Amino acid sequence: MSAPQTSTPPSPYTGGSALIDALVDAGITHLFANFGSDHPSILETLARYKVNNKPAPKIITCPNEMVALSAAQGFAQITGRAQAVLVHVECGTQAMAGGIHNVAKCRVPVLIFAGASPYTQEGELRGSRNEFIHWLQDVPDQRGIVRGYMKYETKSAPDATSSR
Repeated sequence: MSAPQTSTPPSPYTGGSALIDALVDAGITHLFANFGSDHPSILETLARYKVNNKPAPKIITCPNEMVALSAAQGFAQITGRAQAVLVHVECGTQAMAGGIHNVAKCRVPVLIFAGASPYTQEGELRGSRNEFIHWLQDVPDQRGIVRGYMKYETKSAPDATSSR
């Protein structure tokens, strides 16, 4: 009788893997998150990293986006280290409104990530749109919600970076 396996089999490197690895490399210790239908790859990565004892930020689940950003701000101010917030698409971005003002004007280092609807809808890429909510949550300029408060913003394409 063989011993049960304690680690997951290798899997492809995903956007979720890249995000979590980048956060760890940047020294982010906590991720204040309001997860939604746009975060499966990140959740799968976090589960896989936990099973394999690979480093990842500690997840602080926040049922409200304003709470997530406010907690990240407080944590960053107390520790002196940047923290990260992950919210659910454009409605989550809008729900952080006052907190976005606070971190911007107080110059507190917080990285803010918001999910987005998938770009493809016919299965052209992994993670294509497959439920009605993907159309409802799609807005023409999600980044425009916070653009005036950001030091940096970026599109998906590497050459589309804009800085202020």
